[in-house]
Amino acid sequence: MACSTTPCFVPVVFLLAVTVAGPAAARDTLSIAADAPAVLLSPRSPGRNFLRLPTLEFSFEIQTYCSGGRSPEALSLSVADTRKSLSASQIISDGPTEISLRIPASQIAPLVVEDFCVVQIAENGGSISEAPMQITIHAALSAQASLLCEGDEDKAITYVSRPLDISLVCNRPATDEDPQVE
Repeated sequence: MACSTTPCFVPVVFLLAVTVAGPAAARDTLSIAADAPAVLLSPRSPGRNFLRLPTLEFSFEIQTYCSGGRSPEALSLSVADTRKSLSASQIISDGPTEISLRIPASQIAPLVVEDFCVVQIAENGGSISEAPMQITIHAALSAQASLLCEGDEDKAITYVSRPLDISLVCNRPATDEDPQVE
């Protein structure tokens, strides 16, 4: 069948995906909370905008809830290439499950941070350091978690992702102009 002189129509099939939901029921939930670890930095030379972070340790509080008579069977948490899995006996179902993850420096990409904790050369030849002394890098990494809920007749997996912040603190040496705390 050639379509050189007349319009040619090609049949197109559209597929419709339909999701059928039952009565409004409670859903499985998984939530992650994490504090931003603080990274102490020494003043850097001007022009050095790429910052390699050290190994970071994150402490997580994870809340789980399985609906429909199911119970938590497995919980997995990962950041970069670091992963921790918990079995049913390790998951706290009536409160937060606490997990600590240590992320090696080799798994963290360098950050671009401009004009923070940079040694400035004063006109008299001495060095000065300028504020701010602390900044937060939002969404520097992300955490992914999955919860397997299992019952007598079914299983369900819930996934969640959360951005992780990092706090950078400039650890500049004290000067004569800094206030003394006694």
